[in-house]
Amino acid sequence: MGKLPGIRQQGILQHGPQVAAHLRGLGIGSSKLGSLFCRCPELFSRPAEERAGVLFSQLMRLGLSAGQAARLFELHPGAAGSISFAPAIALLAPLQAAGSKDGGRPGEQLLGDLLKGHPSAHLAKLEAVVQHELGANRQLWVKVLGSTPRAAGCSEAMFRQRAQALVAEFGKEEACRMVDVAPALLVINIVVWLRALAVWQQCGVADPLVLASSNPTLLGYDWLHASRLANLRALQQWLPWEVSAAQVIGRYGCYVASYAADRVAGRLLYLEQLGLLPLLVADKLAAKREWQLQQGLSVSKKAAGEPVFISVGDLATLTAAKFDSLVDSALSQQQQQDDDSLGSSSSSPSFEAFRKGRMLQLPAWKQLLAQAEADVVELEGKLPPELVREVVGRRVRAELRA
Repeated sequence: MGKLPGIRQQGILQHGPQVAAHLRGLGIGSSKLGSLFCRCPELFSRPAEERAGVLFSQLMRLGLSAGQAARLFELHPGAAGSISFAPAIALLAPLQAAGSKDGGRPGEQLLGDLLKGHPSAHLAKLEAVVQHELGANRQLWVKVLGSTPRAAGCSEAMFRQRAQALVAEFGKEEACRMVDVAPALLVINIVVWLRALAVWQQCGVADPLVLASSNPTLLGYDWLHASRLANLRALQQWLPWEVSAAQVIGRYGCYVASYAADRVAGRLLYLEQLGLLPLLVADKLAAKREWQLQQGLSVSKKAAGEPVFISVGDLATLTAAKFDSLVDSALSQQQQQDDDSLGSSSSSPSFEAFRKGRMLQLPAWKQLLAQAEADVVELEGKLPPELVREVVGRRVRAELRA
């Protein structure tokens, strides 16, 4: 209480009992009241109908219990300085109305989470930055908060810096469009996407800015990472058609960046071991049509003996069960065509068994990982120091922990 201005201390003496009675009426017990008073005395320094009653009512309408609302003010006593949370609630109302979800959380909970640490005044300032720097409307700001709630934790200066960096690189209109596609661009460190552009250029991408504009989500990944470079190498090495590093990034960048090496590269190696790499195609629909035309069949009907085709997307996105089923079908068809095939659906282990066992011992896997680590070191030597300093520091900290 000594930290409060004198007028607020007087307010506690005058209004504290009334506020305490109001909170007891909401179901908050004496022990919780004592803790709340110690952590957030300002809440007790004004009439209940002007501050505590208003704020608790608004939070509880969002789905928080009285106890959860009290805990909020204990953790973030500065929230008691807000006259009302209504501006923030109005700002995020589209999320609530649409039943928006973030990681399985309903819109009401998302609103509560945002308000717990970030009063409405702070959110309003961040919205103003987005509108001014990107020329964006409120819908974009709502989208940013809905998909990346941690945006509410950014400082105003940091938010402005990140928005201005995007505008400087891509232009205001294009930066706004890219944020609409990939809202996380306003949250991640600028170095991350600058490093992505630099790595792509070193990998032979003719115009990294064009690639970034066509697929802004790719900018959100750390491309100076051994797992992603292993995926990149594996696709170059094992796809049955010739493809450059730049082409892999342009065509399959989302799979390279979004999935671990033991999934994309691991499944490629699995198919190589089973002799199924020839079944990989760039476009399953086009491959199917081409086969049907070669057989003189109608493209609108499924024909007996139609080959099993596997796409790069299948490698990355199929669940373990669906991928194993696809491989089993391919092996079964292969066995029917050639009794001397390498394996069969009954004798081949699942990919998960292969991934956890034999794959780890294969020289090809060990070599791939070693090459990827070497690629990281080589790229670090080619990039500007300010783009690699963070990565090197992270690696040193990991080694120290080990």
